[in-house]
Amino acid sequence: MNKQLLLGLLVLLASGTKTQSYNYLFAGNASEAKGEVTFNIYVFCDSKKALNQAACLSGIQCVMFDGIPGTKFEKPLFSEGETTLMNRNPSYFEGLYNQRYVDFIKDYSMLSKYKKSEVKNATLFQITIKAFDLRKDLEKNNIKKKLGI
Repeated sequence: MNKQLLLGLLVLLASGTKTQSYNYLFAGNASEAKGEVTFNIYVFCDSKKALNQAACLSGIQCVMFDGIPGTKFEKPLFSEGETTLMNRNPSYFEGLYNQRYVDFIKDYSMLSKYKKSEVKNATLFQITIKAFDLRKDLEKNNIKKKLGI
């Protein structure tokens, strides 16, 4: 019974996060010492109310699953896909995607006007992610294995 409830919640969570998607554009700069990365990203979102949250989540997903070329965080934090990791750690990702994502956002700003998601429309954001803090949190919660011994 608990597995069915958990699976249903996971499906609901996954379907809820699919109202946004993103396209990585380019890295603006990286603050290597602080473990932060700033980059531009196109965000596709159906709701103007949810646009800022979608941008923040897209930035975090980009760092975790795609990497940011030309920076210290060029490689993604995970080699596995998002769905695989969500199946293994549903409570962690539910908390991250619903509330805790704000802990890893240093700054974000909308660089273009809101455009409702259609085939070619997207809203451009510049976002700064605390990538080092995100990696440390993933390691602390045993989602990502620590490097070294």
